[in-house]
Amino acid sequence: MSGPPVRSVAVVGAGPAGAFCALELARLLPDTAIDLYDRNDRGPGAGIVLSDEFAGRLRADHPDTLKLPESAYAAWDKTVTVIDGERIESGAFGMSGISRQVFHAQVRELAARTAQVRLIEGTVTDLPQQADLVVLADGAGSELRRRRAGRFATSVSAGRTRYLWMSTPSVLEPCFLLKDLGPGPLVVHAYPHAADESTFIIEADPDTLSALGLLDLPAAEAELKLAALFSSELRGAPLKARTARWQPFRTVVNRHWADGRTVLAGDAAHTVHFSTGSGTALAIDDALCLARCIAAHDDPLQAVAAYESIRRPVAEQAQTEAAESTAWFEQLCRGGRLEGHQTVFALRSRRALNTYSRLRERDPEFVARTVARLAGHPTDAEPLDVPLTVGRVRLDHRQVKVERSDGRCVLHGADGTRAVGLLVDRAPDRALPGIDFLAVRARPEGGRVTRCAAAARIRSATALPVALLVDEELPRDEANTLIASARTDLVAVP
Repeated sequence: MSGPPVRSVAVVGAGPAGAFCALELARLLPDTAIDLYDRNDRGPGAGIVLSDEFAGRLRADHPDTLKLPESAYAAWDKTVTVIDGERIESGAFGMSGISRQVFHAQVRELAARTAQVRLIEGTVTDLPQQADLVVLADGAGSELRRRRAGRFATSVSAGRTRYLWMSTPSVLEPCFLLKDLGPGPLVVHAYPHAADESTFIIEADPDTLSALGLLDLPAAEAELKLAALFSSELRGAPLKARTARWQPFRTVVNRHWADGRTVLAGDAAHTVHFSTGSGTALAIDDALCLARCIAAHDDPLQAVAAYESIRRPVAEQAQTEAAESTAWFEQLCRGGRLEGHQTVFALRSRRALNTYSRLRERDPEFVARTVARLAGHPTDAEPLDVPLTVGRVRLDHRQVKVERSDGRCVLHGADGTRAVGLLVDRAPDRALPGIDFLAVRARPEGGRVTRCAAAARIRSATALPVALLVDEELPRDEANTLIASARTDLVAVP
């Protein structure tokens, strides 16, 4: 059922999603009145991340939004991962870190200066009744959405690891820090977001935090203890907690994005794990798309339906990739063998897009070093063609055929030798006489990380080679990716 066209819009939340929705509506529909509600409290975090490609698109229609003081951002084309003191560089990123506070203030002020927009400060406790359309852009914890959770079919799931979002008055290089203090690793996601400040997110398994006495510490004590633990990386700078406590990342999914003339945008509609660095861009793209759909349709219900049909597949794909990234970091935080360049390659290739060939094209020096570590010497060979000895079998190629029977696998060498493997779903807790390798089935569903999670976990806990069992031969590029990232040693087909 349709209704009169939109003449007034209430946007709840003046963060990137809400502010850009107001800006784009004002640009496209100059006769529309827009109320932009800015809540009293601010969300957590110190900096946000935007890609150069996204920033270029943003400047095309809203150039003033990124006209920020030089002191409010930092740019980079490479990231350093520090593992057991070894610094491993990988590049070709094209990213910028931006002060969250400065960026939010800029876009909110630009929206408020627009003639059609009325900025209303204060927390909204009830849906604005006077508007033709209400946009809920008030974040992952949206109270207005929560009250209508049944109508939006909202689900919220919590990850296993805990994180603490912090900042430091120090300019750090963009980096991942893996510091194993015994019970398990603390994993840091860090990047500069201003001329004098950096974001410093610490993620860990709750068992690790508990063993280190960190999990239940008050924020002030946690700041001091963590600054001491990372004193060399921080060069003595302090840490300031931007979240009140250690908490799991919560993934928000809504089966419906609209309830009549109330529609969700940004984190209120969907969240993606911070390790993807895409949350802000997704929120802004939601806002721009919603405003354009409203401008393109006289009927507001058709407008929100068109918006959801366009943005939902994008958000679902982003959440699928984020789930893979989350799973990889959760596995990393549980501990296991770290393998320098191959661990970094696994970090880079947790996204399906980043295959061996793509990373080799974008970052050939890093990939060459990774394969050299796999081979034990510099080589022009691809990972699949790095020789490997399994038992008495000498392999010149790592995608092989095996015979399977009664939980055993047999690998035959060209010279008549044979190696015996045992099919397992967890790492053995004792020696296995007569077994030359372990075979692990790939999960049939999920992305690269999920399909190979068991194989990667078992491989990190055993000295035996691991063969990933797949139902059909993998594309060469994918097999190269799995081996270079230490997710498996072999790919085995029937």
